[in-house]
Amino acid sequence: MSAKPQDHEKRIERLEEAAGFSDRQIEILSGELAQINQMMLGLSRRFTQIETRLSELNDRVAEDPGNVPPPHSAGPDIPKDPL
Repeated sequence: MSAKPQDHEKRIERLEEAAGFSDRQIEILSGELAQINQMMLGLSRRFTQIETRLSELNDRVAEDPGNVPPPHSAGPDIPKDPL
């Protein structure tokens, strides 16, 4: 038994529809991946900036501030009650 030409045409049509659907899905996913890639690049830049800033702050903390009185201390020269 051989298949009818109509069956072949229907089968080819279904395959073409499936291929078209797949092509559209690939386009959509490609666009979404491009957006994710841009977002990741931005986050990577921000992370690098944060690392740099944190390193700078750590360097400052590591430096010896000298003999600095605590902020709550007015010191012996300054009256605690200005009035």
